[in-house]
Amino acid sequence: MIEHNPPAYLAIVGPTASGKSRLALAIASEMDGEIVNCDSIQFYRGFDIGSAKPTLEERAHIPHHGIDLFSWREIFDASQYQKFAREEIAEIAGRGKLPIVVGGSGLYFRALVGDRFDDLPSNPMLRGSLQQNHSAKELYEKLQKVDPTRAKEIHPNDEFRTLRALEVVLTGGKSFAACIQDSRQAPFPPACTLYLQPDKALLETQIQTRVENMLRENWIHEVRGLLQEGCPLSAIPMSSIGYKQMAAYIHGTLSEAELAAEIFTATRRYAKKQRTWFRQVKSDLHLRTVSFSTWKQYLLPLISEKLQR
Repeated sequence: MIEHNPPAYLAIVGPTASGKSRLALAIASEMDGEIVNCDSIQFYRGFDIGSAKPTLEERAHIPHHGIDLFSWREIFDASQYQKFAREEIAEIAGRGKLPIVVGGSGLYFRALVGDRFDDLPSNPMLRGSLQQNHSAKELYEKLQKVDPTRAKEIHPNDEFRTLRALEVVLTGGKSFAACIQDSRQAPFPPACTLYLQPDKALLETQIQTRVENMLRENWIHEVRGLLQEGCPLSAIPMSSIGYKQMAAYIHGTLSEAELAAEIFTATRRYAKKQRTWFRQVKSDLHLRTVSFSTWKQYLLPLISEKLQR
């Protein structure tokens, strides 16, 4: 099983607009690497500009895995990503290439490495039925009967966690704790992790520049086309940062003057959440900036050393 003997791979993580993709392309060129996407929106076809998807030229130069695999009608979650990414990494390494995982989706990365990620049973129909037919009090009383241990861990007014616990227990046919134990995945850690975290002022400047460039690239045309195809606002990629603001502008609920500011603010908040998450990730090198005139001198020897361990 590849989960028990993960091949050596490199991970480049950090907040949006920190320079991950540019660094990954440079390293891949030097070390015969192939890139495995860890951005949840880049998996969807048609969502190109707003997800900062690699260009066709970049993909022609360096093979990318996990780009344009699904339509907005399909659902792709962290559990599916875990299986996909682990298999892709093993396949790339099996051909003698260096797998390079790149992206800022913290949940996906956590699923990949097996860090505090549990692939618990899911049954949306059961969950919906429970929510529709029972009050919060009744749900909690039901959980107390089927899994009193889990009920003690949840506040009686926490309907969300109560619902999720019932969904897991009733679908899995055993206690919540037993379901977690069964779902635990073997660790799949990178051989080397680079964490890009520019200073706050620099990152905000880079976010601002990215938003302005995206708007100049006729992002509105991309989103309008998706909406005309019938893509609803509830679709996973359309509800992502930038796309939902652009859709609001197209529908007239957001003015042109507000659009760029709203996208910038939402992206900045998301970057803050990413920084909070990735600070918990064990990294081999924490980079504030990447100088491409000197990075080979320091990064390549470090990566090579880690890969050979």
